[in-house]
Amino acid sequence: MEAWVLYISSIIGIGDICLLVALLYIYWQNYKEMKSKFTMGLLFFVSVLLLQTIFLIITPFFRPDVGPVLIIYNVMMFIALSVLLKVTW
Repeated sequence: MEAWVLYISSIIGIGDICLLVALLYIYWQNYKEMKSKFTMGLLFFVSVLLLQTIFLIITPFFRPDVGPVLIIYNVMMFIALSVLLKVTW
């Protein structure tokens, strides 16, 4: 597997992490204000997605054959998280 596939997948994954951290911050601020179970659920959801994304950034370095699939996955996740962040903000 070529190294550029791993780098592209990792760069997009880092973008995903940045979006997730922004969502986590917004939801945490909302939770401190409202103490809502719904907001707590959003915090849990974003935290799990954050852990998954970190795991998926590490995975191609151990299994390079999954690199091209992760690029597609990370791009789709980046688009979805961008829309979610815009709606949340």
